[in-house]
Amino acid sequence: MSTPHVFRKLGWVAAFLLTVMPFAAPDVARAEFNFARYKETDLDEFLARPRPASGLDIYPMSPLKLDVTLASHGEPCASGMLKRSLIMSGMPKADADGLQATNCITVRSAKGRELKVFIQDVVYGFLPSEVPVGDKLSLYAIHAFTSPEGPGLLVNEFLTPRSFPRADKPKNTTMTSCGCWIQDEHPGVDFTMDKAGGPVAAMADGVVVKVENSEQAPGDLPLIGGCGRYVVLKHTYPNGGIVYTRYVQLGRIIGPNGATLAPGASVKAKDTIGEIGPNKVLHFELRPVAPGTTTTDKAWTERYGKMPDMEWSRYDPVDPQKFDAASFGGVRKATK
Repeated sequence: MSTPHVFRKLGWVAAFLLTVMPFAAPDVARAEFNFARYKETDLDEFLARPRPASGLDIYPMSPLKLDVTLASHGEPCASGMLKRSLIMSGMPKADADGLQATNCITVRSAKGRELKVFIQDVVYGFLPSEVPVGDKLSLYAIHAFTSPEGPGLLVNEFLTPRSFPRADKPKNTTMTSCGCWIQDEHPGVDFTMDKAGGPVAAMADGVVVKVENSEQAPGDLPLIGGCGRYVVLKHTYPNGGIVYTRYVQLGRIIGPNGATLAPGASVKAKDTIGEIGPNKVLHFELRPVAPGTTTTDKAWTERYGKMPDMEWSRYDPVDPQKFDAASFGGVRKATK
């Protein structure tokens, strides 16, 4: 296949990236909560697992799906131990400190054993009105620690038999190249490379608004998702149009000529903003500020409303293969 045909297939943004970095063809899908990464687990079997005689056993935020019965809508509970365990698992302290999980609910297993679990406030806000005590539900939770008293779980989402998503066609659960999402929940495109360490270039002139340096940046906490180190740029065009781009699964994060890259730094199109990580994949997202792409729900406001460096996450990602950023910004006439 010739280069011009590749460019027409991939669209302007992907074509631009291919002129800078020789990546293989990308995968594309939409962004949602990643239900597929949570492993089906029997609560009775889980509760029978060994516990430490003292102290805490820390787990790397293992994702679990538990089918349970709601025993109690719960009550406020202290989350200090949960936050400490998340930090010990690799979560940045700022994210753990900002986690809002001030309530616990009680659930019951098939054999009648009960467990109190932490639940994110943005999720708990919907649970009492949607799930009566005694109803069955599925919890999507991470296993953060186990103490002598039992396991510590944090609920990130729940579904009931009435709320299970339906689709006109079977869900595509094939994992994407970056390994962070399945195809039907993928918020961007993946570009693969033969080796790690190659430069990652800015799509256009812009300003750095977010730098995530933790290679353990989790997928569900914060809720916006993530997968290792990433950089977010804000591109402002002459017509006032704004587009955010996110470059995920980086190795080192460095600016032009090896300079340190930090929020507020200006970059030019094709400037280096990082290097391909050890997985040899770049996950790329494009988020225009436009009608129909803006998140205004309560969950986003409660989690990110006071975090300026997460403003980019308010805007839904679009398919970079179909979106012409230059035309959107008035840099050139729209192309057919």
